[in-house]
Amino acid sequence: MTLLVLGIPGTREQTVVRAARESLLDDMETLRQNPLFSRVGLTGSAFIREGQLDATTQSLRRALPISVAAALVLLFLMMRSVRYAVVTIIPVMLVAVWLYALMYIIGFSLNFVTATIGAISIGVGIDYSIHMTERFREELRRADTAMEALRQAADGTGVALMASAVSSILGFVILGFAPMPLFSSFGFLTAFMIFLALASSLVVLPSLLLLVTPDTAARRQV
Repeated sequence: MTLLVLGIPGTREQTVVRAARESLLDDMETLRQNPLFSRVGLTGSAFIREGQLDATTQSLRRALPISVAAALVLLFLMMRSVRYAVVTIIPVMLVAVWLYALMYIIGFSLNFVTATIGAISIGVGIDYSIHMTERFREELRRADTAMEALRQAADGTGVALMASAVSSILGFVILGFAPMPLFSSFGFLTAFMIFLALASSLVVLPSLLLLVTPDTAARRQV
């Protein structure tokens, strides 16, 4: 067995590891075609880490649609309404899309920590959306118009959600100053994710609720 050890600088960045792997695989093709070598492979902690990250990312891509579908089914069973279940889950999906778009624009690398934030955003965002939707439906039974019910829900549950989100954001921002890059990026991204979840539940969700709720639904069970 012949072992060739190559030093690759900058392996903390996954883009560097991926580029190095592709370059080495091209060079190894010559060895594979040589009959003197029965088996040729590439290994090392950086490439093992990349393989684990790719597996985690693939699992996350499969898990996100499943979690959204499961949440939609649970919302329908709990609310007994297709329209309110759908409008409640839409802001949650937007949070995950916005978050990964921000990571792409800023240049955050995808790692074991940041790859899980999308799944966490589903759990955080669905709580905010459920609180807002249910309070709106409760106020709708007493209000004369849908707009009045929405205003009452925002004054009550909306303020409570804002206070809860601010305290959580401050906690994760503090984590963002951790010396380890993984935990630092996790802290800042999670703080921004909570902000997006709050914004979607207080801006996007109310607009959707008004779209699917006619004023004639006020003062009756929905």
